[in-house]
Amino acid sequence: MAMRSLTGRAMRMALREHVAAFVIVQMVLIFIALMLDFADSFESIRAAAEGRNLVAVIGQYTLYRTADIVARLMPVAALLGAFLAEIRRRALLETVILSAAGVSALPTIAALCWMGAVTGWLQWKLERDWRPAAVFAQVELGAGDYAERYAEGLTDDQHWFVREDSALAGRVLVGPQPELREVSYFIGLNGAGFDRLIRADTVRPLGGGQWEFEDAEIWTSTPDGRLIGLPAQTMELPLWFQTNRLRYLNPSAYYLPQEVLLTRAEADPQDPYMRTTIWRRGTAWLLPGLFSILGATLAMTGFRGRVTRVPILVGMAFGGYLVTLSLKIFWALGEQGALSVPVAVLIPPALALTISAVLQWLMHRESRGRRLPLG
Repeated sequence: MAMRSLTGRAMRMALREHVAAFVIVQMVLIFIALMLDFADSFESIRAAAEGRNLVAVIGQYTLYRTADIVARLMPVAALLGAFLAEIRRRALLETVILSAAGVSALPTIAALCWMGAVTGWLQWKLERDWRPAAVFAQVELGAGDYAERYAEGLTDDQHWFVREDSALAGRVLVGPQPELREVSYFIGLNGAGFDRLIRADTVRPLGGGQWEFEDAEIWTSTPDGRLIGLPAQTMELPLWFQTNRLRYLNPSAYYLPQEVLLTRAEADPQDPYMRTTIWRRGTAWLLPGLFSILGATLAMTGFRGRVTRVPILVGMAFGGYLVTLSLKIFWALGEQGALSVPVAVLIPPALALTISAVLQWLMHRESRGRRLPLG
């Protein structure tokens, strides 16, 4: 009996309905997001297509943006799709007939678990690999908001790189071969000033943590506060940050390629921003399945016998929205260090699982003739 619940006809019927609803909702969300995006970005797309085929550039841009949009909205599509699928199944009397035949919600939950295994893998792959790759492919294409925010080339302003008693300021040449320009490197910082200042026109990475300071001037602070300078020369010095810190200067942690993210997290294990992103990627596979189960469960509570309880459905839909909203809220708390990173990342999926389990238990009790507070 348990195996039939997992693989039988009732499960396959539920799976077919839920997959169709999920795909339709996801496509609608992609379409809406793309239309809003094109309204803001079409001029930059046209500029990027100068000398190239406009249709081909639009196609590339659409592909890259779709990867980003799906990564953001798949949990929402999972919840909303499952919610609507259960309402449709009820309207077609499918769930009424199954309930009259003594079939529980288990085949539906099994169908959502099967679907969640596939969509969970897609969510994990998007968060970990495809979304970062799509963002930087868009930058390379030169179209859209990301291309403007993370454009390659020499920065207008200086950027500071600081640790305990050292600080380095310079303009950054962002690109596959990054380097620093107009550099000021302060060594031996203390409350009264610094021990040495190295100025260089260009600083290039050599590998192994070593950097080449080209046309460098060394200024040394004397006890009486004067600076003594040495002639310009080329020199090699170690620096504490890696080349990828310049290559990926501005992007948020969740846009970084996985190997870059892990390298930065290893360099600063206590950085809550990096740790939250690693945990987000590691648990991304949980979200579509749990949110689809939550959406279906919320919809099921809107019916009793042949009665459709519209206020309950509306309230449950709003509650589902709040749970999806909690994802960003708790992620932000983890990134700011206001909550332990594992706690911040795991609360929303745990909340979805807990609400689903409690509501399923209440509905099971209610189906056995025990009136419970479901409206």
